Amino acid sequence: MGGRGRSEESALNETQLKKLWGACSEPTDKVLVGLCAFAGLRVGEAIHLNASWIKEGCIVIPSSMPCNCWECHTRGGWKPKTKAGARTIPLPSILKPVLESYLRTHPEGLKMTRQTANNRVRALQEKAGLPHIFPHALRASYATLLATKGMQAMTICYLLGWSRLEVAQHYVRIAEAKADAGKAIKEIFG
Repeated sequence: MGGRGRSEESALNETQLKKLWGACSEPTDKVLVGLCAFAGLRVGEAIHLNASWIKEGCIVIPSSMPCNCWECHTRGGWKPKTKAGARTIPLPSILKPVLESYLRTHPEGLKMTRQTANNRVRALQEKAGLPHIFPHALRASYATLLATKGMQAMTICYLLGWSRLEVAQHYVRIAEAKADAGKAIKEIFG
């Protein structure tokens, strides 16, 4: 099995995200896709999120929490990838009712492995007839969408829990280049 490739190269556009969202018939799939694509969570954050992370309409990612899953038991619990990973993300309206409903019946959250999350996203990608994607590509889709809509790099950096501003600046530069290219083509060719 080959590598997944660069996440930004596999980012979905708005139309593709709607198609993927439409392919989610199970609440578990909506939560997984929603957390990665509409809240920008890393897959490790999405599979560890539980009801205690939801406060006042936001996802509050802790700096650590006890966890005995296979991935976490050797590290003494769960921690975000970086210190910047502990952050508060407003729940988008598309995700809020789905997530709140899911957590009422499953307060422990998704409780799945990374491999299971990857397999579910792959199955949804095939169902929706989309090119190869994986959970981290959904996160890149979120970053791309934020940059395309004009969000500043510092805000994107915070929302995605990046410790380096350059990563967010890359997404902003790409979004600006695409917009500039579109304007230039219209000016040149009408």
